[in-house]
Amino acid sequence: MLAGLPDLGRPVPSVPGAAFRAFGDEGSLVLVPDALGLERQADGTAALLVTLLRGTGVPGGMSGRLEVGFAIDLPLEAAGRALVAQALPAALVPAELDGGVLEVTAQLGTGATTPLAPPVVLSPDMLARAHVVVDLTAESAVLATRLIEDSALPVQAVIRLMFPAVAPRLPLALEFDRRRLAQLLAERFGAQAVVPEKALGEALDALLADPCVTVVGDPAALADTQRAGTLALRLKGELTVPEESAAIAYRLRPVSGLSPEPGQVDLSEPARVQADRLLTVDPFAAARVLSGGGLDRFVRSVDVPALPTGQLKVTFAANLPEPVLGLLALFADLRVAAFPPLRPQEVTAGVELVAPGRSAAAGIVLSPGEPLTGETRLRTLLESGDSPVELAGPWLPVTGEWLLLGPEAFPRPLTVLRASGALTGVAEVEVRSAAGRLLARLDTQTPVLAVPRETDDPPASIVVRPRGPGRTIELPFGALPRIDLDPVTLPGFGAHRARVAGRPEPGSPQLLVEWRPEGGEQEPQAVRLGPDRPEAEISWVAASPFQPGVVWRVTRGDAPGPWSDPVPPAEGLVLSVPAAASPEPVVLDGLELRPDPADPSVWTYVPPGPFLELGPDGRPALGVVDAGPVSFLQITTRLDLPDAARNALAGRLPHPQRPPATVRAATVAVTRVAVETRPPDGAWASVAEGASSGVPPWTTALAATLGAEQSAAVKAALGGTRGRMRLVGELATGRENFVKERDVADLLGPT
Repeated sequence: MLAGLPDLGRPVPSVPGAAFRAFGDEGSLVLVPDALGLERQADGTAALLVTLLRGTGVPGGMSGRLEVGFAIDLPLEAAGRALVAQALPAALVPAELDGGVLEVTAQLGTGATTPLAPPVVLSPDMLARAHVVVDLTAESAVLATRLIEDSALPVQAVIRLMFPAVAPRLPLALEFDRRRLAQLLAERFGAQAVVPEKALGEALDALLADPCVTVVGDPAALADTQRAGTLALRLKGELTVPEESAAIAYRLRPVSGLSPEPGQVDLSEPARVQADRLLTVDPFAAARVLSGGGLDRFVRSVDVPALPTGQLKVTFAANLPEPVLGLLALFADLRVAAFPPLRPQEVTAGVELVAPGRSAAAGIVLSPGEPLTGETRLRTLLESGDSPVELAGPWLPVTGEWLLLGPEAFPRPLTVLRASGALTGVAEVEVRSAAGRLLARLDTQTPVLAVPRETDDPPASIVVRPRGPGRTIELPFGALPRIDLDPVTLPGFGAHRARVAGRPEPGSPQLLVEWRPEGGEQEPQAVRLGPDRPEAEISWVAASPFQPGVVWRVTRGDAPGPWSDPVPPAEGLVLSVPAAASPEPVVLDGLELRPDPADPSVWTYVPPGPFLELGPDGRPALGVVDAGPVSFLQITTRLDLPDAARNALAGRLPHPQRPPATVRAATVAVTRVAVETRPPDGAWASVAEGASSGVPPWTTALAATLGAEQSAAVKAALGGTRGRMRLVGELATGRENFVKERDVADLLGPT
């Protein structure tokens, strides 16, 4: 349960941001957010809006609402550059957040501070969006008015982040009387007092000398701050409960509620604790900087009449991450139960929430003076296959005329997918269903997307395909509320290790093994193997997750061997040096099979496709539907051999293999798969094209609308005529590029 958590005892100050070594994983660093800013809207301005309600019809004469979007971003790109520059053997992992608390306060002229709104508890999914709406009391609205009018009232927004971590270890063990220790703390601070974490640690450190505490170890050998901070982290769960405020403080538990049993804690053992971090920003000062002037554009004033006529204007607003995949239309509904005898009938209302504002108003009529108490929900029209589907979220209770509907009101759970500019600049990011259907695509124009999840569907996957050379990375989509993608967080980035193993034959010279990172231009490194040194460890740093492997070669005497294909990193990777020179390539059925330098028992070949994929009934996945003057083509291709044909190649190798050989396709990057047709005496032209699934057997599902000439060519190929329709696949290995072509008439065989 501790693996991968940030180790608070091992901070890494040389990496931008708050970085800690991951517990139990020397190859990873965990980054915790350390800065807070304002989210920018599409026009570059701050996501900030203050609504002021004035008039005799408003309780207290004034109230309002504050809407602000915060940007809690990790310095992944800067940290990644620091890792590469320093060749640190670690990969970056964003910290898991348990939640947070937001407070917005204003500083008065006397130096005192007053809250503009009560503390807001933020769940992990709200931190992913970091968009908050809070109601302003009459006093807070007056302060906001002063702030806007004279621009001289400092405001501070503080988010207290809470995240799980592993506490620092100290060579101390304690046994203590819980109730006595709690009594001493109550005498010091007051019963059930709210105590800052620093003060709590200092008090516990001072009480180590009390008879109620038995200490094993020498506290004097440790720094005071080190002892105090660790004691607060380890004992706060025993003696306090967290306070819902932006200050890092805890409320003392009542003495009577504690167990009379003695407490024990070994500070030298690793333990999971909840750590805190404060992020601050002046939202109004930041908005003023972004707007280049005053705050007028961020303020909206509404005058409310005093006469209670029963006619109310209800404002609906959707606080959702945008855009939402497949969202065709969004609606909000309101229902208010009957209020006899003044109003015997139910009142209902509904509006459409149109992007980008996603807000609308509706008028309803209640009995004069009746408070608005009802239920609201979201309804959506979502894309689903060939026809849209309407879904309704749960009914949620509401009071008041401002109806804010967040992700909890959406009919399906949402996952916010974010791709950094560093990633979209070099790769294509797609979300695909378990069946391979494209669900979403992220690029420089759409770096953020909210994806509705269907919980009863097979899990989807994230496919990251580089635009240049390199492998395609496939990640599980999962059920997290937010997924951040960046080159430095993808598997393969960072430092890797492997072992090379080999023993030269008696009387032969020593073996020289050279290696360098895949795709890199660095000078190769080298190690010698001999009878006295049959194994050695090598390491390399992958600056790109798309080319994380290593290439290597063996020099016997003065004869250097060829460079290997890239070998992907793996846990416990061993590069086995063959006792003699590698066998020559073998050609079977037109395929050239080569032994893998990393494992001579593995033979690889370049995928010979494209072929027609076979459906569940064993028939080719190719169909044409006529619809008047046009036709519709659906076709699925694959690049690799069928499983049975590939497995049969192992038994046809010319020499017995020890151990038995395994045959597989080489790792390739597929850049294009296309269907092309041509008239009897014309040139080839593309009908449909796309990229493959990214993983063996590299399947591609294509569809196209055919004109009369294209339809005739397809039907001729289905009838056995060659030269009318073909499949084209373009792929690349680490050494060269290939263009493969197959005539569809040949693939279908006799009809």
